[in-house]
Amino acid sequence: MALAAIADTLAVEDPAGHVARHALTDFAFAGWSGRHGLTPTAFSTNGVSATWTYAPSPGVRVSRSLTLADGRNAAEVTYRVQAPGRAWLELRPLVGLRDFHELVRGQDDRWRYYTTSDEAGATIYAGAWNLRLATTTGRFSLHPDWWWNFEYAMDLARGQDGREDLYCPGTFVCDCGDHGGEVTHTLAAWMDDGPMPVGLHAPKVARLQALVAGLRPDPREREPAKPGRPATRRADETLAALAVAADQFVVVRNMPHLGRRTSIIAGYPWFSDWGRDTMIALPGLLLTTGRHAEALNVLTTFAAMRRDGLIPNCFDDATGQAQYNTADASLWFIHAAGAYLASSEDTVGYRTHLLPACVDILTAYRRGTEYGIRMDPDDALIAAGDAGTQLTWMDAARDGVVFTPRFGKAVEINALWIDGLKQVGRAKGRAGQEWLDLAIRAEGSFLRRFWCEETGCLFDRLEPDGDGGWRGVAEVRPNQVYALALDVALPRERAASVLRVVRERLLTPRGVRTLAPGSPGYRGRYKGSLFERDGAYHNGTAWPYLLGMYAQALLDHGGDDADVMAALGGVLDDLLGRGTAGAPIGTIAEVYDGEAPQDAGGCPAQAWSVAEVLQAYVASLRG
Repeated sequence: MALAAIADTLAVEDPAGHVARHALTDFAFAGWSGRHGLTPTAFSTNGVSATWTYAPSPGVRVSRSLTLADGRNAAEVTYRVQAPGRAWLELRPLVGLRDFHELVRGQDDRWRYYTTSDEAGATIYAGAWNLRLATTTGRFSLHPDWWWNFEYAMDLARGQDGREDLYCPGTFVCDCGDHGGEVTHTLAAWMDDGPMPVGLHAPKVARLQALVAGLRPDPREREPAKPGRPATRRADETLAALAVAADQFVVVRNMPHLGRRTSIIAGYPWFSDWGRDTMIALPGLLLTTGRHAEALNVLTTFAAMRRDGLIPNCFDDATGQAQYNTADASLWFIHAAGAYLASSEDTVGYRTHLLPACVDILTAYRRGTEYGIRMDPDDALIAAGDAGTQLTWMDAARDGVVFTPRFGKAVEINALWIDGLKQVGRAKGRAGQEWLDLAIRAEGSFLRRFWCEETGCLFDRLEPDGDGGWRGVAEVRPNQVYALALDVALPRERAASVLRVVRERLLTPRGVRTLAPGSPGYRGRYKGSLFERDGAYHNGTAWPYLLGMYAQALLDHGGDDADVMAALGGVLDDLLGRGTAGAPIGTIAEVYDGEAPQDAGGCPAQAWSVAEVLQAYVASLRG
């Protein structure tokens, strides 16, 4: 969002003095059908650096590698050039310095940039932000300019504004000599007062290699013990790809009164850190990879920000103000806290920093808190919201239309409630008996009220019947899988029936559908305008993250490694570049179409998609 792109040109002079100029980066401009730059001959990424390679003419080769810094808003772009004669690079930075929901308009008075410079580089200012640029070997010439009418095809296809202008402060010129050997130049960009970011690649590789090493099973257990497990080499390749993908979502946020804290970005490029997404993704991203200190840091941050038993759902993109409109994020917090204890064995940290927050959450839910979230004293189940609120993860709404009105008693909210009551009750020992007694009541009500004979699975929710009672909604949705993957004592034959229905009606190679085909309102394609996409978002679109809970349900109720590997196969193939055309590179998308060929949609990189698949994959390898 700060350094949007580089208009990079390689100039090569032949023996006769003629100069051929090769524009590298290919831009699209509104109203112009030509090509600005070259198509790369190769592209590769190892999760540490992304590299584009060009061969613009015989004997000429140039590569560009981008590496992002750890823990800083900083990057380095390294060029390697080989040319038979005199050559030089001309690098024109294109600057946005904008919020990720905005686009720059050069003729709008809001977009005014100020640049200071010397021969080594420049600093560009826009409001409270600034971007520093420098090269290790080149020289900078200041001549501010605008590049007009960039066009972003994917934004336009989503029905959004997709045209932007970008500010160019000047040009870096980097001499590549005339000896024919390879020459290296680096352009660095950073937004803090720290040192110029160079040499980022090697330490980042070492850190990620250590992360991957911690994921691998003990060497004595490396050979497949059961049919269906992948061979060791392929398992290592998959683990490495998942670990690198997981690392990209772990960030640092400056929190008011708390300082620098670890957080988790829900998805790129349209999300910041969300409470629900963070708690669902935390076990896979941080606990599976052994990052326990960071996990505790995340959990204590959200615990400190709770309000009347609720942790933040999200933070306003403009102001950073916490918003609390969710019924499940706090219950997911309890689940993540328990997962932290089980993984880290840090009893002191759990009991000191997390258990009091868990008790506070259960207490608030029992007595009633904001947004109509409350325990029904008649059956000890949790009800939440009304026809105008969206408090579960199926929260799509646009232009006044609520696409999945799931107010009342949602199946996954109550599975989490029962699981949380049991966890806290056990953690508190003799003092926790009241929570265990409440869990027995709630579980009994759940088993009686949520079973649907007609569908052979669980009701998606119970909604008010207008006469003071509750009626089940027999939509076949994936939320019932939580009851199998969490600590809810569903009878064996009913659990098997739920798994059969989910497998036959919801499971796809790239995720679990959010609504069964043939249902009223089913939409198997995530296409069109934002309104159309939001209508499909939870009404047929397949979500990879749901494969994690499905895999856990399989392992808990009679499935085996082969079942889990088969369920994860499609998204793992996409992750490793062996899957569908248009799949994201080196990560897992937010959603896929519910119907073949299952194009990827939503955020191209989604935290809980990677986290849940990683957790399920590691569990099956170690199982």
